[in-house]
Amino acid sequence: MPVTEVVLATSIPPSMRRPAPGGEDCGPAWRAACAASWAAPGWRVLSVNPAEELGTLTNLPDGVSAVAAKPGVAEAFGRPGTWVWDALGQAVGTGASVVGIVNADIRFDLDAGRRHALMARARHGILACNRMDLGHPGQQEGPYYRYGYDLLLMPRELAMMLDMRGFALGVPWWDYWILLDALLHGLPVEVVQCAGVRHLSHRAAWQRPAWLAALRSMMAHVAPRRAALSGLGMGSIAEATADMLAAVAASPQEGYPLSELAETAGTRFGIEVVRLAERQAWTLE
Repeated sequence: MPVTEVVLATSIPPSMRRPAPGGEDCGPAWRAACAASWAAPGWRVLSVNPAEELGTLTNLPDGVSAVAAKPGVAEAFGRPGTWVWDALGQAVGTGASVVGIVNADIRFDLDAGRRHALMARARHGILACNRMDLGHPGQQEGPYYRYGYDLLLMPRELAMMLDMRGFALGVPWWDYWILLDALLHGLPVEVVQCAGVRHLSHRAAWQRPAWLAALRSMMAHVAPRRAALSGLGMGSIAEATADMLAAVAASPQEGYPLSELAETAGTRFGIEVVRLAERQAWTLE
């Protein structure tokens, strides 16, 4: 049996809806195709789900197993889910040398060579993968989505250094913070556009209150490390935006119009994080 070198964490939803061009729902088939694509010799996946969802995870492919998630996400974000720190911690606990997170609606079209290339780079720092967006499951080419990271790989030792408290899978901002936290630690980060990391396009599923709550979590992490943020050289716009967002995050009760302002400023700050991460970027065809 091959040695397990890579363990990824995810959270497979009980159901998935994805409209096909003809109007039919291809979500169940896409969900199954994604799960079937992840494992390979040396790679396995943990689906970390709330206890009430575990019964829906039947007939999982070889190399994919389900484990119970820690509670609290529903209370924080209004729907059941999985904490990022819990999911990543479950992967770390396996002892694999490379660990990471893959979103549940990502299909791998990765041959052994691509997997080896990703794993080799991930042994030295965080590797954040941009997905390729598809309009239908049979599409072979599509645009890369630059403003999000649906597969992250990293050395086990680096993962243990990150502070992911307050973020949940399926809620925005966790992927930006994981890169920013690493950079604030002085750890290496690379972005890769990988044609074998594929996503079926759909409408955004997150809700504005959850988006703002996760943004407040990120800025609460940033505020005490403001001096280190300056050292990253993000520029005056990013730093001024961070200061404003930190102030809003500290006083969420102020409400309108600060919450609307935070949405615009948060989007701009996210763009600056992407630009920072892309200082080390490459493409894997």
